[in-house]
Amino acid sequence: MLPDQVLLFTRRLGSELLSTSTGSAFHQRWVLIVALSGEGTVELDRVPTRLKPGSALLVPPLHLHGYEDVARHPLWLFVTFEWPAHTALAEAWHGARIVDGVSWNRLCEFVKTACDRKVEGDVVAAHLLVVLRRLFPLTSSSRSKINRDQRGLVASVREAALTDPGGKLRAIAARVGISESHLRARFRTEAGISLGRYLREARLRQSLTWLREEGLSVKEVAERACYPDIYSFSHAFRRTLGLSPTEARRREPILKPTRFRTSRPK
Repeated sequence: MLPDQVLLFTRRLGSELLSTSTGSAFHQRWVLIVALSGEGTVELDRVPTRLKPGSALLVPPLHLHGYEDVARHPLWLFVTFEWPAHTALAEAWHGARIVDGVSWNRLCEFVKTACDRKVEGDVVAAHLLVVLRRLFPLTSSSRSKINRDQRGLVASVREAALTDPGGKLRAIAARVGISESHLRARFRTEAGISLGRYLREARLRQSLTWLREEGLSVKEVAERACYPDIYSFSHAFRRTLGLSPTEARRREPILKPTRFRTSRPK
């Protein structure tokens, strides 16, 4: 399946990445990060990965990530997109990758295509898929990483949140196989945020997909997200995502990238 709803942008100031006051964050979309210049550390589920110029990292949906020790004036390319069919394989793509010569050429072709307003979205998505398959090939060994026995608590909770966004804590604890109190304590220790906040934000970010892709009304989405009424849902939605549910439905999801250099990083 091709990626969808592709959005590109760059970050040129380290302060833009380090300015968050909430620590690690997460969202519903995939994020491809390519360091064009300037080093920095990305913490993915509290595991640090050092990004150097010419390296890339793929952040799957609902993975906690934050930034540390980023250069003052980096040039990092961010590509965010939807890729529902591959969510179950998210654990197989951890770790930074080197952008070799062939991958760099594919990346440049993708960005140039995305900048051309005459090009259809499916063509842009196809170019992105070429980049992803080149940088993050899914081998038989990488597939084995998604075995449930090898996955941690955060990954198990994330899977439950993706499978049943409106699920109750009791059901998630039963699925993981530990008590609710033990689950709360372990999740905070391993993830760095409370389980309640994680599930609440995951549910709200999933609501954005229901609004845009399934065409549900705000009332229907509020009920599916387990909110008692449309008012409390709208308030929580705006507080987390920065806009109202109605605005989210109308907003154009695909944005054009900012300009960035096309010479290969040294």
